[in-house]
Amino acid sequence: MVYNILCKNHTVDNIFCVAIQGGAFAAVGLTAGKLGLIVITLERYFKVVHAIAHRKHYRHWMTKVCVALPWIGAACFTLFPAIGTSRIVKGRCLRLGLWPNGGMAMVRT
Repeated sequence: MVYNILCKNHTVDNIFCVAIQGGAFAAVGLTAGKLGLIVITLERYFKVVHAIAHRKHYRHWMTKVCVALPWIGAACFTLFPAIGTSRIVKGRCLRLGLWPNGGMAMVRT
């Protein structure tokens, strides 16, 4: 995809490259949705299979943590790698294109 330079500020250009053209916000939302389903599934499993332990040890603050956990995990899994490896090179936005070494490039998602 060809990238038209919006302004002379490289920071703004890189943010536009990662956030808009790279689809980082959509990827974070999709990943958070999947992680949210995993958290709900695990909570339901423990509530049904280990009912007595769940009733004894469950606290209301745990629900708040379980709501925030997928969004924190999604930022760590998708947003931070996208920020660190997306750059504008010769007028093109390379999303997840510049990895520090070959080993790290092999594990990208």
